[in-house]
Amino acid sequence: MQNNQTCSELQLEHELDVIFNNDIAQINEWLDTPIPRLDGQCPRSLLATAEKRDELIQVLHEMKLGEMI
Repeated sequence: MQNNQTCSELQLEHELDVIFNNDIAQINEWLDTPIPRLDGQCPRSLLATAEKRDELIQVLHEMKLGEMI
């Protein structure tokens, strides 16, 4: 189980790097900004569990594809 969680963390980190072009300031800003798609929660508040990280990865995929408002 730890392996899946680590993989999810690495995948999330990779997606953030790709979308924000490795810009740590932009990544941190996004992580601390309430997102309507996440019911107004800040992404950083969802980092604790693999299930919530999977939800963040889905949001990042939607952003990449231009499907998110």
